[in-house]
Amino acid sequence: MKEEYKDIIELPYSGVRHHVRMSMHERAAQLSPFASLTGHNDMLEDTAREKEAVDLENDRPKDFDEWYAMLMQMTEQQSF
Repeated sequence: MKEEYKDIIELPYSGVRHHVRMSMHERAAQLSPFASLTGHNDMLEDTAREKEAVDLENDRPKDFDEWYAMLMQMTEQQSF
């Protein structure tokens, strides 16, 4: 503990005289720092779904030749 506050640390707290005490509900509303993040997880999940859809679209063959090559590769891998 700092020496400079030693003279006041033991004084009793008498409260604030100029303001009405805040209710627990008002205090909770004022001091809830993460209330602004409501919906943040939903937004992240939406973004992940969109990225997943784009990734799947990019993995898809674009024309017949790509489809045919992919099918041939798959049948070769499954041959015994």
